Amino acid sequence: MIINNNTKILSIIKENKRSVDAIAAVAKPLQRLRNPLLQKMLAGRTTLAQAAKIGGCSIDELAVALKPLGFDWVNEETKDEQEAFAFTPAFMLSIDKYQRTILDVREDLASGQDPLKKIMAAVKQLPKGNVLEIINTFEPTPLVNMLNKKGYESYVETKKENEVHAFFKLKEGADEKADALENELPDLCDEKDFTEKLKSFGDKVVSVDVSEMEMPMPMVTILEALSSLPENHILSVTHKRIPIFLFNELKERKAEYLVYKAGETDVRLLIWKN
Repeated sequence: MIINNNTKILSIIKENKRSVDAIAAVAKPLQRLRNPLLQKMLAGRTTLAQAAKIGGCSIDELAVALKPLGFDWVNEETKDEQEAFAFTPAFMLSIDKYQRTILDVREDLASGQDPLKKIMAAVKQLPKGNVLEIINTFEPTPLVNMLNKKGYESYVETKKENEVHAFFKLKEGADEKADALENELPDLCDEKDFTEKLKSFGDKVVSVDVSEMEMPMPMVTILEALSSLPENHILSVTHKRIPIFLFNELKERKAEYLVYKAGETDVRLLIWKN
């Protein structure tokens, strides 16, 4: 297979699954590709050039690692740059003409704080016609998916490891979605209903504790556990916050759930499939 700067990682993996280990061996940050769910989140959008930025390595190192697997490097940047250009939303092609609200949540994440309230407020307060730019440490795929469904255009650009810029703009003609994220908050159950549901599965319970994990690992861990959940079992999750972006993913997987808030930083979830 012929590859270049703009070849998507997903295309390479589809061609040869051993490429995951080859790429991961080049630089530690790229080892996250070994996680199936992180791979799904990252590989479809990430090019070899972006992977080199994320890994803090050179394109040449990636090319050398992939060559034994049958990947030949050629320099066809012009063609692929035009291809990438074609997939860039129109508002990004003239981004400088728009007023931008910039929200950097990296310090929140580094200190263990949940930036969700800031993001919700920024979406709600974004003037019509303006662009919201969120600076993050990882690609916020669940947020992108959710806001796309709410009528927003989006574009994600990885600048380097731990610096990802996500741009959002309400589409022309779309209704304003001031409560875009508030509407996603689930109904909470009480302790009695939560306990009864848990007991109804007897000893067929799989438990995971994601309360000490850094984002995006809580969602990744929960979805990974759900994907391998034995039939007629229930997944019991201990979290420190209500994972607002998780619920759309659960709906897509046709999973049922209960959410019980035992304390300010103690949230319990039960997830099962009928």
